[in-house]
Formats: sequence, structure tokens, C-alpha cells
Amino acid sequence: MFSRWRLGIALGALALVGCEGPSGADGEAGVQGPVGPAGPVGPVGPLGPQGPAGPAGPQGDAGAPGKPAVRPIDLEPQGVVGLVTDGTHLPVAGGTVYLVPSADVAAMQATPIDILATPTAAAAATNDEPLEDLLDRNATTYVRAAVGMDGVYRLPTIPTGSFFIVWKPAMGDDAHLPGGSRCRAATDRASMVGTRIDLRVSGNMTARATYVGSTTCINCHGRHRALGTAHFNGLQVPGVRGNLQNVSAWPRFDAALAAFDAGRTLYYFDCAGTACSVSETAPTNAASIRFEIRLGHDTTVRRGEPGEYHVTFVNRRNTEANQRYDVALSYGGAVYKQRYLTRLRNANGTYSHHVLPIQFNTAGNSTFPNADSWPWKDYNTTRWFDFATDRLRRPANTASFENNCVACHATGFRLGGNATDGWTASAVNEPNGEYDLNGDGQREEINTGCESCHGPGSEHIEASVRGSRIVSSSLLTPEREMTTCGACHSRPQGVGGGQTESPLDMNGNMPRPGIRRSEFLARFTSRIDAAASSLHPNGDSRQHHQQYTDFIRSGMYRNGSQLMTCSSCHDPHGSTQNPNMLRESATNNAACVNCHSTAEYRNVLPHVMTRVAFAHTDVPLTQLTCVACHMVRTATSGARTPQLVDIVPSPSTNTYFHGDIAGHRFNVPRRALAGTQPTATTRACATCHSIFLPVTP
Repeated sequence: MFSRWRLGIALGALALVGCEGPSGADGEAGVQGPVGPAGPVGPVGPLGPQGPAGPAGPQGDAGAPGKPAVRPIDLEPQGVVGLVTDGTHLPVAGGTVYLVPSADVAAMQATPIDILATPTAAAAATNDEPLEDLLDRNATTYVRAAVGMDGVYRLPTIPTGSFFIVWKPAMGDDAHLPGGSRCRAATDRASMVGTRIDLRVSGNMTARATYVGSTTCINCHGRHRALGTAHFNGLQVPGVRGNLQNVSAWPRFDAALAAFDAGRTLYYFDCAGTACSVSETAPTNAASIRFEIRLGHDTTVRRGEPGEYHVTFVNRRNTEANQRYDVALSYGGAVYKQRYLTRLRNANGTYSHHVLPIQFNTAGNSTFPNADSWPWKDYNTTRWFDFATDRLRRPANTASFENNCVACHATGFRLGGNATDGWTASAVNEPNGEYDLNGDGQREEINTGCESCHGPGSEHIEASVRGSRIVSSSLLTPEREMTTCGACHSRPQGVGGGQTESPLDMNGNMPRPGIRRSEFLARFTSRIDAAASSLHPNGDSRQHHQQYTDFIRSGMYRNGSQLMTCSSCHDPHGSTQNPNMLRESATNNAACVNCHSTAEYRNVLPHVMTRVAFAHTDVPLTQLTCVACHMVRTATSGARTPQLVDIVPSPSTNTYFHGDIAGHRFNVPRRALAGTQPTATTRACATCHSIFLPVTP
């Protein structure tokens, strides 16, 4: 019954639907209209929560050129850490960082450096290389840290004191040299603890490296102010500038050539022993003239060609034929003097150059009483004139410029020949070179170019990583930098060649930059430095190019605070402030008071008062310079100049002279030495002190 009832309801519902009439047909959909304009942008929703940090990225490369590599290194709370890099700005793996106590370096001053020692004794000395001699003795006891393969060193603790931080390469590392950027100035413990001290170190080349010439350097590094230094301008074709030369710093560089242009005559007279007085003015006593040299300039000869400038020797004592020589090169002109070279053909067809017996003194004055201080000066006349026979002669082969001088004036120097056949020399072939030295048809770089200080550059330019395989002198130990300069700015006697003042090894080679002093003395010298005759009685230099001779005996070289080198005061790349390559700070007292910084030295007047008991307040401060007393011009290269006028102890006035090369011992030669060498007393001082000058030595 129930099911039948539900079915009836359902059928009834269907019937109701079916009762509705049919609906009308729907129309077709219309065309959709265009999309309306977008509504205004709604407000930005709130930021979502920050996601977790991503994984650390790979280690970055080294920093930009000129800056050390930058990478995070965990510090040591009671020590010091750092990264060792080289000229590539990449980490240097291996080696050891040492802390050399400054007190140990200072103690070395107690033992003087003996420049008259034998080469064997000097090479074995343990007091002339401030850092490396100490490391030879104490490396196993000094605080030290090995450098990891990542270039990082780590010293967990540092003892009390101050230290020079020195890096030494690992055994077998031929690509680097000892030293580092923090080995010149002592650093105290307080300045190191908890810090990071990165070190830059110098590269090195192997013995296989060859010279490539300064033009190759310039191709990457650009033309440099170094081209305007005396190093690049020592030798020139007379009056002609090579492409690597610039003499604008010396307006009177070729002043002497005016005498050649005018065809003047130099008279050699009053010859005593082996030297003569030289003047453009004939002496009153004509009989005292031994010979003349007539200067000439042939304007029909092409500029710079042999024969344009020439000299003619005329013997006034005999009737022999005149002898004419072409001037091949001028020698000097930047510093105090200029000489002249001629080229002579040897019997075997090779060429040698000889210095003519003429020197022009830039500061010469014909009114000075001593002929050595006149504008023209005799230079080794006995090589050209035999005083015993009054005959002109050709210089001996041993006197050649190649045998005696070129080694320090040419880049990539090579010596050939012998005393019998004549000495010849060559330098690196250079398309912009100044002169064909050996007559092979190719110009060479006959001056002190880039590679003379940085080493032969073939491996440097061929290296796959830029900046490697080249010496950076400022990153060497101070003794190694000093040896680079000192090989030529001292007066040793070599082993090879004719055993002259050219420091050549047994194969006729010059030492390469970066060499250690002990190796230089052992391999390149048969006399390590100046002979006693080249020194004043108190040991100051009396001859030129002995700056290293003086400097290594000074407190500047060995002390417990700042190990000075040549580049502390001189910029090897030249200076726009001073033609002698002095840094700007070295032209006044600024360079000195950087270290001598107490009140007495910051203002020179208290210092003068302390030393001489008089304030000198009326003296212009420009005259009260540190170097006026501590760098007396004890050596003479060109002309001596009058300085001390003294009436004590003689009743007559005595005039003492200074040289033109400053002493580099930084001592104060006092009046007691005035009779035997230049002193710190000048004409300006003597105006007031001619009677009561201090006599304490």
C-alpha cells in the first residue's frame, strides 16, 4: 500500500508539469562587448615572512689590482692571522712567517760592518744583513707560523715585545723571495693581537729568464716618469734623445756642447804627476802647456752620426801628427758632470769605447783656487798622454769603458773579449735603444732600464698568470733591496773580466736583483767595497758612487724600529719634485721627523739648542735642515765648492771645500776634521763662528 501510494504521488507531480504549455524559443547569444577598462590597482599586501638563508657561495677571487685579496679569516683573540699574496694578488702557498724581535736587530749595531774585510770573511759575517742573518741563527727559536696551502698563516699567541714580520718561501719555491710588506717597520704586540695582518711578497725569476728591454715593459705599464731619471739618461748620443729618454729636469744637460759648437780649445798645463789644470783660457806661461784638445762640431754630418762632434789632440811638446777622435757618446750630464766617449777599433775587428780626458763640471767656477773645481777638469790624462816621453798615445785595452764602467750602465750587460784583444760589451737588443754598443747593427739599451732593478722579464711576460715572475724591490728584505742598489753604488772589485770596479762574477755577469748580500760578496767581489784610499780619515766616503758604502754603516740600516733603504728617501721611478729622485718628504725635514718624532726633532730649533747651546733663531729655517749637518757633502764627483772660512788656528784665512755628493752615514763631521775632509760647518756658519767653532771631534 505504501509503495503504491508513493508512486501515485510521483505520477501526479509529472502530470502537473506536463500541464504547463510550451515555452517560447530562446534567441541566439549576442556578440561579446569590448573589455572594460581595468580597475584601480589595489593596495600592496603585507610582506611574507623571510625565508631561510641560502647556502654559502663559492670563495671569491682576489681583490682588484693594487689591493690585497679579500677573504674572511677567523681571527685569533690572543694572536694574529693573515693572508700571504704576491704580485698576482693570489694566495701564496707554503713558506713561513717569522716574528724577528726588534731588540735583536738593534743589538746588531754594536758590531760595526767592516767594509775592508776579505770577501770570504764578509760573506760569512753575521752582522750585515739585519733580518736574514738573525733568521740564519735563530729561525728555530723565533715565534713562527707555517703558511697553509690556502695562503693563510696563524699565530695563536704573541710574546711581549715588538717584531719585524718576515716571510720566507718554502724550500724549492723559486718563484718568490724573502721579505714581505711588513718586514721594514717593527710592530708591537698590542698592535697585532686580535688583528689580521696580510702580507704581500715579491716574485722572482729563474736563472733561465732573459732580458726583453724597457719597451716591452712600457707596452703594458705605459710610459713612465722613470724615463726622466738619471738612470735612463746616463749615456746619450751627443745632443740626441732616445725614445726612452727625457732630460727636461736638467735644463743645462748639454751645456758643454756649446763649447764644441764654438770650436773652443782646452789647454792642459801645469801638469803635476798624473794630472793637469784645464782651461779654455791659455795660461800666461805658454811653456807649461803639454797639449791641447780642440773641440769641434761638424754641421755637415747628419745629426747623431759619428763625427758630428769630435776632438783633436795637439801635442805642444812634440811635432807629432794631430790625432782626431769622434765623440760617440756623452756620459753624464744629469748629476754634476759630463764626460765623453770615443769608439776605437780593436786589432781583431771588435770595438771598445774609451773616456776622453775631458770632464765638464756643471757647477764649475774658474775663479776657484783649485783647478779640480773649474768648469773643465782633467780626467785620466795619462791614458792619452805619456808624461815621460811627452807623446800622445792610445789608451790601453784595460782602460776601456767596457772593462771598467758599462756593467752598471747597461741593461742585460754581457762582457766579451780580453785584455789582449780588447774588451767588448753588449746589452739587451732594444728597438728604442740609444746606441749600437757592440757594432752588430742593432741598437741596445745602454742605460739602467726597468729590468736592471726588476730582473729579466721574459718569464714575467710569458707567465699564464699576470704579475708573477718579477722582482718587487720594496717587498724584499731591506738587505736584499740595498744589495740591488749597492752593487753599483759602492766601489767593489769584481771577480770576472779585468777585475775592475765592475762587480762581475767569474762568467762576466752582473748580479741579478733580489740577490742576498752574502751571495753577492762571495760570487761577485774580489774586494768587497772601497779601498782605504777612497775614504776620508774618519771613514766617510771621499769618492762618488759610494752611497751604499756609507749607508750600511749607519744606524738607519740596523735599528729596532724602521729599517731604512734607498727607496725610503729616493723614488727609483723618479720624482717630479727633484731631479735626484728624492721623494718630496726628503727635500725638507719631514722624512726625518717621521721617525725622530719627539719635540726636539719636530722643531729643529730645540735640537740645535740642545747640541750647540744656541737657538739660532735669526737663521732662516730653510738653512736649518737635518741634512745640512747629518749629510755633509764629503765626496766629490764634479766640482768642489767653498764652504768653511776659518781663521783658527792660523792667523791667515783658511777656506775649506765641500764636495757635491752627500755622505750617507748620517754622522756629523766636526770642525776638528776640517783640514782633512769636509765638515758640517758651512760658509753660512763661519760668518759668525770663524773664531769659536766647536772643536770636539
